[in-house]
Amino acid sequence: MNGRLQQSRLRKLWKDYGNIVYCLPVILGIIIFTLIPMVYSLIYAFCDYNFYYSENQFTNFGLQQFQKIFGTDFQKTIHSFYITFRYAIATIAIGMVGSYAVALFLNQKTKGVAGFRIVYYLPCLIPAVAGSLLWKNITDSYGLFNNYLMALGLEPYTFYTKGETVFPTILMLSIWGWPGSMIMWLAQMKNVPNEMYESAELDGAGYFTKTFKITIPMTTSMIFYQLIMSVINALQVFAGYYPLMNGQNESELDFIVVRIYKAAFVNYQISYAAALSWVLFVVIGLLTVCIFKTSKWVYYGEES
Repeated sequence: MNGRLQQSRLRKLWKDYGNIVYCLPVILGIIIFTLIPMVYSLIYAFCDYNFYYSENQFTNFGLQQFQKIFGTDFQKTIHSFYITFRYAIATIAIGMVGSYAVALFLNQKTKGVAGFRIVYYLPCLIPAVAGSLLWKNITDSYGLFNNYLMALGLEPYTFYTKGETVFPTILMLSIWGWPGSMIMWLAQMKNVPNEMYESAELDGAGYFTKTFKITIPMTTSMIFYQLIMSVINALQVFAGYYPLMNGQNESELDFIVVRIYKAAFVNYQISYAAALSWVLFVVIGLLTVCIFKTSKWVYYGEES
């Protein structure tokens, strides 16, 4: 009897705390690798952190780093944010529309479309830095693409050597990330009830009518999620383009996170980089709040 009672207590205890045990690695990961570094970076942002000395690292507490950002370095800060926002607006608009169009195409019940989905998604398996180096070899002044142009007797294209061609080049490279979004769109499109399409067909609705009256409205929750994530990721762009900087027209690739990285690990200005990071954090937070405040167009289902 006592054994059964003890087993019952153990089962109840596991039922109450078992989920916490399963979530513990994630909770510890968030605390150790996110919350604690955030606290330290906030402290760094309000002091003069000395990278070379183990003692007296936190000195001169004040707003000097932020005064530098919005004072002597204001033009550089504005330029980095301008480059970042220009990139974000263009890539979010092109990327969301383009990946959605691809998902609509791959959502068709056509023979062989499943294999094409796999082939189209394969580039996402390549790490961002490796993909950037690959594209750099293709689009370099003497890369694969220009070798073909010169073999045809044409002038090589100035991908990174001229400022006016850098931005179109990085927009072209942003297509590399479309397959990841395409998978998310497809998953949401599969949740749209077939009965809605069948009813629309009985009423004589064509493909475009069904797309704009059924598919798009029923996937607005995923559109909202993709918009949020795209804004956050675009404003933190770094790994995909930092390897492309080769000393030419670096101002066109001087994104805000690139500037943070160079301040911290090239110039060893840890406190300045931490302050810049918190400025970016506030900007992303404000944009996210604005998007949530204007999300009345999102459809979550009949129960919402």
